[in-house]
Amino acid sequence: MRSFYQYKDKPILFAHRGMNSYAPENTLPAFQLCLDNNIPAIELDVHLIKSGELVVIHDFSTKRLTNKDYKIENLTLSEIKELDVGIYKGEQFKNTRIPTLEEVFQSFSNNLLYDIEIKSNLVNNNILAKKLWALIRKYKLEFNVIITSFNPIAVRAFEKVSHHSLLQGIIFSKDKSVPFYLRKGYGQYLFQCNISKPEVNLLTNNMIQRYQEKGTKLLPWCIDDENKAIELVNKNVFGIVTNVPELIVKTNLFKQ
Repeated sequence: MRSFYQYKDKPILFAHRGMNSYAPENTLPAFQLCLDNNIPAIELDVHLIKSGELVVIHDFSTKRLTNKDYKIENLTLSEIKELDVGIYKGEQFKNTRIPTLEEVFQSFSNNLLYDIEIKSNLVNNNILAKKLWALIRKYKLEFNVIITSFNPIAVRAFEKVSHHSLLQGIIFSKDKSVPFYLRKGYGQYLFQCNISKPEVNLLTNNMIQRYQEKGTKLLPWCIDDENKAIELVNKNVFGIVTNVPELIVKTNLFKQ
């Protein structure tokens, strides 16, 4: 059993899309490996689909993982479950399916911590926000979940339905696919942000100091280098997101 209260004075290690080096990203096998290897937290991505469920997949299309090009938002759950997202990782993962968020919660409950990234390009995210909050409450995971997104309007919608109950924040990146005004985290000024999630290449000592003086928790991504992980933990970041949790955990920076 875990909760964020256990980590009040300790950094938290988040596995980006699960242990994606060893299992298909954002799937139950990738998350199970985290549990098996004592990785306390996972980062995952959720979309609202046509039939009303929240499913766990990063991209807005299925093409990269399945070679079949469908928009996630246009699919029903039965159509989603026909897709094999495991075979690209090897025969041993053949027939691995895209999980619903509810399946993830049913499988791992409060044995893991969750950074849930809302994937939405929409202006109106009320339905997604209500469904997400309902699932978190159903499984009593209010102390196990943080909510993040590149889309500040999506986070604000969640903030309204949850009444500021969870840690929540904006992700930002230098990636040119991200709108210019979101590349420096300006979206956080639209709501009560208590977490900032910058791409690691954007982090400066001044930024770290400024956020910490405001009481904002820093969760940089993706840190795949041991020395960088050590540097950031020594600067008292809230946690780090990594693609190689199996490597970073060996630094013993994240003893529980």
